[in-house]
Amino acid sequence: MYTKGFTKIEVLIIAAIIGILGITAVIAVSTARSRTRDAVRMSDVRQMQAGLELYFINHNEYPQSAEYIPLGMAGTSCLAEQGFLAVCNDNTYLESIGATPATGLDGLSSCGDISNAYCYVAEDGDYRIGFELEHDNPIINLQKGLNCATQSGLEPGACDLPVTISQ
Repeated sequence: MYTKGFTKIEVLIIAAIIGILGITAVIAVSTARSRTRDAVRMSDVRQMQAGLELYFINHNEYPQSAEYIPLGMAGTSCLAEQGFLAVCNDNTYLESIGATPATGLDGLSSCGDISNAYCYVAEDGDYRIGFELEHDNPIINLQKGLNCATQSGLEPGACDLPVTISQ
């Protein structure tokens, strides 16, 4: 009788176990990466809210915009006395606005022709920042997909315009 080594069944069982562990590891890493991207998005939104509140303290209003503008892009990468600008020098409320990590998003948060962006609008004392998440966050009551940041906090779902725009 041959007693050295493994049988074919034993080798197949070991290969199956290694395969299952490998698949589980890949799924865990993928989920961790997507949750990290959501954490970056939430951090960006909180920083924007803090910068907007500092702006409000000095001006008693938020930077006005009748239409949604994409934040974190080339033309709106910082917040200064004049509002959102490409380059800020003095009296900066927010030195850098990061672009949203676009990987994993469905393109639901769009400003004009720019998708996967933080979208800002402000009118008559209210502002809205639309953003998208990859996962639900029940701890802070946010949902997968579109969410909205306002001066009063974070809300699940798409942002509504604060008021109708009059011509």
